[in-house]
Amino acid sequence: MVKPKYRSLSFPYLLPKSHTTAGEQRYQVPDCIPTRVQILRSASDWSAGIKYHEESIHNAYVHAIKNSQHFVYIENQFFISCADNRHVFNKIGDTIAERIIRAYREGTRYRVYVVTPLLPGFEGDINTGGGSAIQAVMHFNYRTMNRGEHSIISQLRKEMGDQWMNYISIAGLRTHAELEGKLVTELIYVHSKMLIADDNTVIIGSANINDRSMLGKRDSEVAVIVEDSETVDSVMDGQPYQAGRYGLQLRLECFRMILGAFTDASIDVSDPVSDHFYKEVWMSTCAINATIYQKVFRCLPSSDVRSILELEGYLAKEGLEKEDPARAREELKKIRGFLVQFPSSVPGFS
Repeated sequence: MVKPKYRSLSFPYLLPKSHTTAGEQRYQVPDCIPTRVQILRSASDWSAGIKYHEESIHNAYVHAIKNSQHFVYIENQFFISCADNRHVFNKIGDTIAERIIRAYREGTRYRVYVVTPLLPGFEGDINTGGGSAIQAVMHFNYRTMNRGEHSIISQLRKEMGDQWMNYISIAGLRTHAELEGKLVTELIYVHSKMLIADDNTVIIGSANINDRSMLGKRDSEVAVIVEDSETVDSVMDGQPYQAGRYGLQLRLECFRMILGAFTDASIDVSDPVSDHFYKEVWMSTCAINATIYQKVFRCLPSSDVRSILELEGYLAKEGLEKEDPARAREELKKIRGFLVQFPSSVPGFS
């Protein structure tokens, strides 16, 4: 049976352009930027009917990180890596650690910025222990970041002690508002899957940083790697630098948004590597915003809660938004952008 509205005596053919018209541009998006673009994918026999699986997205991430000279900025819905070849196999986390260790040994400045959700987007309540899905994702997130010998920070500590803090920042996003006269807060759920390296290479697609998306044998994914073909004058580590037009524009847009630079012209995001930006802008914003949110709302997750017993006591105490709403409003005026420091631990999950 075919519904009447779908009945037709003719159907249009979906044909590619002919060779004679392939070079014609019938329409061009205003202000577009010329770049070199390569399609990437995660595909296998079940998803694409190919004999050998393809993991070109995974390979591109590893290559971009390994060959980056100055910095890598990552936004991703998941951050599950650091291969032990038993539970997790993708090499992205290990490549980050190796690149930072190389910079430390060479005595060069290098930064890694990771922005990922403060909590996974699965059913469960962290206040009461959460569901099995949220527990599993948080366990592997922390296992990638700072828990266990294979984590990024554990690998870095073995090499450089606490100097790792000069190289990598892991952050989340949070916002606040007033509803029906009550102050409220909520995390901003990062759903993008993006990497920017050295303001000249960008990877954007559907692939999360986990084995399901990256290894090619499981979920099918698609992405593009964009390499700039045009450069503009910029600055990197205090020195003149030729940045890619597209990569620089995208990175500046992201940094200005999450750091609040659109409403505060004093925030300079032009140099992502300098000590001033990394410590006094990025890290300072992370810490100040997280402290204010904790004081006003008693947010979870929180680095101040290290056990289930501490969690019960933490939840029993009201935040400033209930004790003194007027003072809470004054504190929230100090919030800049959306960036907050990622909590170092969560009881029962990490």
